[in-house]
Amino acid sequence: MRKKGLLALSGSICLVLILAVLPFIGACAPEEEAPIKIGIAATETGDIAPWWPGCWDLGKITIDLINEDPPLGRPLEAVIDDTESTPEGAIATANYLGGQEVVFAVGYDSDGLWAALDVIERFGTPTFTQWSGTPKLDKTDAGKNRLLFRTCAGDTVMDTLYGLYWERVLAPQGYEKVAVIYATDEASRDSALCAIDAFEKVGAEIVVNKEFPPDQATFSRILAETFAEEPDAIFLGCSVEQGSIVLKEWWDSALTKDILWLVPDEWPTPEAVEAVTPAPGALDNKMVAPNPASGEALEEYVGASYDIMMDEFQKVYGAGAEPEHAFAVNIYDALIIGALAIQAAGEATPEAISEYIPKVAGPPGVKVYSYEEGKKALEEGKEIDYEGAGSLCNFDEYGSVYPPCGMYMMIDGKFQQILVFSPEEQAEFVAR
Repeated sequence: MRKKGLLALSGSICLVLILAVLPFIGACAPEEEAPIKIGIAATETGDIAPWWPGCWDLGKITIDLINEDPPLGRPLEAVIDDTESTPEGAIATANYLGGQEVVFAVGYDSDGLWAALDVIERFGTPTFTQWSGTPKLDKTDAGKNRLLFRTCAGDTVMDTLYGLYWERVLAPQGYEKVAVIYATDEASRDSALCAIDAFEKVGAEIVVNKEFPPDQATFSRILAETFAEEPDAIFLGCSVEQGSIVLKEWWDSALTKDILWLVPDEWPTPEAVEAVTPAPGALDNKMVAPNPASGEALEEYVGASYDIMMDEFQKVYGAGAEPEHAFAVNIYDALIIGALAIQAAGEATPEAISEYIPKVAGPPGVKVYSYEEGKKALEEGKEIDYEGAGSLCNFDEYGSVYPPCGMYMMIDGKFQQILVFSPEEQAEFVAR
């Protein structure tokens, strides 16, 4: 019995020693086997939360695909933090992701991106965003130092669509006057200023140009003054919360209901519309917003990459399924480009990734249409040009792109794509 006891004791001592040494064994594991941390600045709560689940559904699929044969043999590990759809939340998220030493980040919203810029610059985190902020981002240190990469249209491009839509569709129908009312937060104001420039380019008469603070909670006077000028359409730029109040006060008033509302790409959600109107379809054909092109209209411009993405998505969610939000495609592209940049750089550091992102996403190089195809080409010593599923992802000097974009009209209680403008049409309009 004593012998067995000694054996048991010896076994216990060995077990304790092994457990004590295990952390050090892990710490000494070859670097190529350690996961590569990437940051996901999510919007799981707050105003913009409704679009996030559809985007993250595709994001998870993309990370899983990459990890089947990860860059440098090291799987990607997503570090996720909720920005709560607020500037303060975005700052906290940027600090958290930087502290976790992520090598690149994906996400943020327009206001959040602006608020987090100093933190992004301090950590030197290459950041992909489907929310471009404004053209002023180009002049920031983050813009000049190639830390920002926008996998969808910048606001300068997106907001030109109001002008193109006015010129191609509304003016021929007799539309002449537009009212512009908007909040003074950075995203709303700059969106409005870009829209005003677009309206002026096509000769629309701006009969109202009215700002209001981002915390204003009643709009009856602004609405009365706006409708008194008898505009043919109203541009409304503000948060989802404020926009809901505006719509409800307008609908509950005696003001005419025969008006077209032009709203920013991120607002309003169908849920917000249902909450403030008395019946489904109340705003049908009365609300139009720009957004990246989707579905077959997008496929026409980007080709094989889109087909590959949809095939992988439908393997998980079934035949005929589509990503629930247009920005999901932009997150797909961002994750693939980031992973290919790691492979091309030969190291997983923010500095190297920032340098190689435009190199793997634009010419020169052999065109590739998926992560798998791109990684194979890189391993063969080739330069690559990844053609995105949402745009060609040919970043300009500020990390912006010109993808196909469309106008979406509220029909049957939800936004449906009614018209698409090509990258060439948008570039020509911006250059006027």
